[in-house]
Amino acid sequence: MRERLGVGVVGVGAIGRRHAENLALRIPRARLVAVADIDPGVARSVAEQLGAPRWHTTADDLAADPDVEALVIASSHQGHLEGIQAAARQRKDVFCEKPIATTLADADTAISAVAEAAVRLQIGFMRRYDRAYAEAKRRIDAGEIGDPVLIKATHRNAALPPSLRRADAASGAAGPVEAFIDSAIHDYDNARWLLGDEVVEVQAVMASVLEPSRPDDLALATLRFARGGLGNVEVYSTCGYGYDVRTEIAGTTGTVFIGGLRDADCTIATADGVHYAATGHWLTRFAEAYLRELDDWVARTLAGEPPTVTGADGRAALEIAVAATRSAREGTPVRLPVA
Repeated sequence: MRERLGVGVVGVGAIGRRHAENLALRIPRARLVAVADIDPGVARSVAEQLGAPRWHTTADDLAADPDVEALVIASSHQGHLEGIQAAARQRKDVFCEKPIATTLADADTAISAVAEAAVRLQIGFMRRYDRAYAEAKRRIDAGEIGDPVLIKATHRNAALPPSLRRADAASGAAGPVEAFIDSAIHDYDNARWLLGDEVVEVQAVMASVLEPSRPDDLALATLRFARGGLGNVEVYSTCGYGYDVRTEIAGTTGTVFIGGLRDADCTIATADGVHYAATGHWLTRFAEAYLRELDDWVARTLAGEPPTVTGADGRAALEIAVAATRSAREGTPVRLPVA
């Protein structure tokens, strides 16, 4: 078995830069050997700062680099398919940030590409690696709340993230709305994973609260599961007070609560009231989860083991997002599978 895995990162914006840092500095069994970015200045700068020997400007060039044994795809949503296909052409395993793609057709193309190349694909749903979510899953599976029948999820950002600033415009008006495909897709994956069930129907609505030019800074989706359970997923992308991600799973004999607002367990009480700091950013709230998922992917890739979160998982979450988009636009429930 190889001792270390040579990894290249495609797209070194906020999340790609974090992945590159983790590979270079915090994952002993990984070597950051190259990065790629459409902006050559960014690619060069990140490579120099993190000690990567080479940098490129395309996924194809990075995948063809002989020292790159596996790829991390962290480019724009529209670039995920291109990155996965580049890895597949070079017979290299790949980790791709969510979503797997922006359309179900592209997701199917990506899955077919890695299957034909006989390489492994993992999708970056990092919440599965968060200690609180992982513990909740363990306790649900142990039967501590009986049969899970209801999931309620809250996903709020203090201000509109860059990824939500009309990123869906590039895929056309018919593409999934970013509140569903970028933010809520984490909760759709959590819902399938935590309840151990598949979504069969989605009904969704969306609204503009602070930015009239966007229809989707507030979005709600109700999920119906095959075994009869229900789910509710809320996205509010401009809540103003912090990064607020919470999940509640109710079962037939109990309920588990995940997450909270506090950045640290420190509360100040004075005559003016009780105060605590709220988490301000997703890279702060899930810093450990991002590290744990990439460390696990490196170990599994070196061992030749299957990924924890498969391309099929990525497609299933995307299908829920596509159904939610269609439901919100048409004003009717949408059954899965989506035609």
